[in-house]
Amino acid sequence: MDTAIDDRTRMQSNQQGWNRRALAHLDSTYYDLDAFRAGKSSLRSLEKGALGDVSGKDFLHLQCHIGLNAISWARLGANVTAVDFADEALKIGRELADGLNTDITFVHANVFDLPQVLDGSFDIVYTDYGVLHLLPDLKAWAKVVAHFLRPGGVFHIAEIHPILAAVEEVDGVLRVRPERLPSGPLEDEVSATYGDGYDDVQHIESYKQYSWLWTIPEIMGALLEAGLQIRTFTEVPVDCRQRFSTMVRDEHDEGFWRLPGDPLPLSWTLSASKPE
Repeated sequence: MDTAIDDRTRMQSNQQGWNRRALAHLDSTYYDLDAFRAGKSSLRSLEKGALGDVSGKDFLHLQCHIGLNAISWARLGANVTAVDFADEALKIGRELADGLNTDITFVHANVFDLPQVLDGSFDIVYTDYGVLHLLPDLKAWAKVVAHFLRPGGVFHIAEIHPILAAVEEVDGVLRVRPERLPSGPLEDEVSATYGDGYDDVQHIESYKQYSWLWTIPEIMGALLEAGLQIRTFTEVPVDCRQRFSTMVRDEHDEGFWRLPGDPLPLSWTLSASKPE
């Protein structure tokens, strides 16, 4: 890893990579834009069940990528502002929203810079699936969340479980990685992006991705330090995509995959509120 660069430069490399991913995701099995344009929601039961009725709520979606979940929340009646650092991703999101006659405010910003470019406060601040590992500073992130919440407002996150970083699949068998994983920044050369199924990867021009492995206690601690009160926390044995070849489709929710026998938590959710 190049130790001579700073976190801002690392995030710029990630931004370039996620622009490349966004263009590849136009044909992704994970996002399935044809079905989405035809009216299918990208939201899963885990997210919808946690937030309930969002109609009329002012809703801030952080790290929204190409905007499918932001548009899906707007379809449910929320007044959505959606933020991402990848301009190509936001361009796709705007075109999708315009084509679907959905009113969303898209904001191009690094999440840490958001208080300098966005005014106002929100009833709900939301983020989901594969976002926290791209952030070098959890405490600063939590302060941004708290900054934009109104008193009594709710923050909600659905995220991939950090335990998966310690697990690998070898010849169809899951095992704990033999080496200790550093917390970060980790540096990886990325030349492919995910699809829904294990074999649905798409190749992209390679880039260096930097990531940070955060534990759930660290995440909770950052939110508490920012003045939020944790209301709910859940761990569930389902994943938003087929991360291992042995995973099977969840028969109760086609948006999820799970390991036979449910041996591990694969995702987690948390809701926190800002005191009134």
